[in-house]
Amino acid sequence: MQRNLLGRGYPFTDTGDVLALKALMAERRGLVRMRAMLKGQREARAAKQRAVTMPLHDSIAPILMAFGKEIKTIEKQRAAHAPDTQKLLRSIPGVGVTTTTAAVLVAFVGNVNRFSSPEKLTAYIGLDCRVRESGASVHGKGFISKRGNGYLRHLLFNAAFIARRKNPTLKKYFDDKVKKGKHYASALCAVERKLIHLIYAVRKRGTPFELRESTARA
Repeated sequence: MQRNLLGRGYPFTDTGDVLALKALMAERRGLVRMRAMLKGQREARAAKQRAVTMPLHDSIAPILMAFGKEIKTIEKQRAAHAPDTQKLLRSIPGVGVTTTTAAVLVAFVGNVNRFSSPEKLTAYIGLDCRVRESGASVHGKGFISKRGNGYLRHLLFNAAFIARRKNPTLKKYFDDKVKKGKHYASALCAVERKLIHLIYAVRKRGTPFELRESTARA
């Protein structure tokens, strides 16, 4: 029972389509990281070029071009795996800003029915709150468990940043947290957890997210 509460104990028994998407998105992340590193090296090379009169050989440019082509190829392949589920998730404000977030959600969450509640999905991702106690005190400082996929948490944090501006309910929720003295990052993390609840509901229903008219006017 304790394992489930911590977000563990949920076998990843998904179709080959989802597993293929998982492999593609992991590969894409690796390529993006290497490309970012090479861009940093190219900036350093540019600084050296400004300090000398003779032109320096640019061996990085063709490699960056090759990385760009590979990333585009992965993007095309990504669209062919679980396209309906990806489209469903992109209906949620914040998640739909980039195609990557929806694809990573499908890839690393898998079948949402293996989670009996949004809280368990939250724990699986690693955004459930824990309290760190010191000494005999029971009043500790809250922090997130970070048990799940760090890349997914990073994307969801960015999605929450957009969602709290585009979804009036989440905007009010964020503003209320800040008014109560919550740090900006903590308030945004709370929005991130709310966003997971929306993701869970949309996946369970199998219908696109729609802003209620009464909410949109609030």
